[in-house]
Amino acid sequence: MTVMDIKRTTKLVLGIGLAVFAGASVADGWDPASNAGARGSIANTRHDMTMDYTSGGGADVGFIMNGFRNDYGAICVYCHTPHGGNTQIQAPLWNRTINNGTYTIYDKPTTLMRPIGQPGPNSLTCLSCHDGTIAIDSVLNMPGSGLNPVNSTLANNSTGTSNLAFLDQWSAAGNEGPPPGTHATLGPDLGNGSLGGTCGTCHFADGAITSSAGGFLQSYRAFMIGTDLRNDHPVGVLFPDAFTPVTDFNEPNVKLPGRMAFFDGNGNNHADPDEVRLYDTGDGYEVECASCHDPHGVPSGGSGTNTRFSPSFLRVNNGIGGPSTAGNAGIVSNGPSALCLTCHAK
Repeated sequence: MTVMDIKRTTKLVLGIGLAVFAGASVADGWDPASNAGARGSIANTRHDMTMDYTSGGGADVGFIMNGFRNDYGAICVYCHTPHGGNTQIQAPLWNRTINNGTYTIYDKPTTLMRPIGQPGPNSLTCLSCHDGTIAIDSVLNMPGSGLNPVNSTLANNSTGTSNLAFLDQWSAAGNEGPPPGTHATLGPDLGNGSLGGTCGTCHFADGAITSSAGGFLQSYRAFMIGTDLRNDHPVGVLFPDAFTPVTDFNEPNVKLPGRMAFFDGNGNNHADPDEVRLYDTGDGYEVECASCHDPHGVPSGGSGTNTRFSPSFLRVNNGIGGPSTAGNAGIVSNGPSALCLTCHAK
C-alpha cells in the first residue's frame, strides 16, 4: 500500500477542542497541572511511555502501569526503530501499528469554505494511539536483537489492530509487561464507551484512583479522540494557494513544494518545533495533526528555552491557564488564541 493509498482510504481529524470533565473545563487540551513537567526533553512528558505521573510517585505506580503495557525501558521505541520501520506509512522509521480503516470525519465543510480531503501520514501517526483502537505498546520491533526477545516467528501487524500474541513475547521473555493479551488502548472518544481494559479505566477523571504515595491519577479524557471525529478540528483541509483580503487565512512565509509550508516566526528558513506547518503529500498543503502539535513536546516559551513543556504538545501556547491557574509554573503564554490566529485571519 502506498502513501497515496492510505490518504485515499483513511479519514482522520485531530481533536483540540473543548472537553468538560471532572467538574472543570479544559480547552485545547490544556492541563497545566500535569505532573509530567519536563523541560527540554521528551523524557517526563506524557509521550514517555516508560513512566507515569502520579503525584509523589511510589513503587505501586510502576506496578499498575506494567499491568497494561509492555515497559520497553526506552522512550523512543514506542514510536521509532533504527531498522525495519513500517513501510505502510511515510513516517520517520515508524515502529508502530497504524490504523488504515475508515473514520467518521468532520461533516461541516461550509464552516471552513475549504475542500476537506483525505489526510496523510502526519495524522495517521498520532491516531495510531489516539483513536483508541491500537494498543499503546503496539510496536513492530521490540528492543534488542530481532523482532522480539524470544526470536519466534510471530510478528505484529503493520496496519489495523495489534497482534497481542506478538506483544506477549516481551513478558514471556521475563521483561516487565502485562498478563497475556492485556495490552491497553488509550480509550474511546472522550470516554463515551467502554473503558474496560483501556488507559481510561484509571485515567478517566482526575483523582478517580489514588496511589499509596498520596497522589492521584490525572484524566486523559481530553486526549481520547476515538474514531467518530465529527466533533474535532479537521485535518485533510487544503490550504489556499492564493491570498486576498477576503481569504480568511494567513499565508505561510516559507513554502517547500512536495514537503511542507510553515510560518517562519524567527526568519531562519527552518521549520522549528514551535512553528505551525502544513504538509504536502501530493495534494497540496494540508492541515494535519502535526500542524499544530509536536509529539516530542515544545517548551512553552519556544525552542531552546527553560520553560515547561505544554502538556498538550501544542506548537503555540494559546494562553489557556493564565497566572491564576494552579500548576502553571514555568509555562509561558503566547497569548489568547495565538495558535488559531497563526492560520486564521480574523
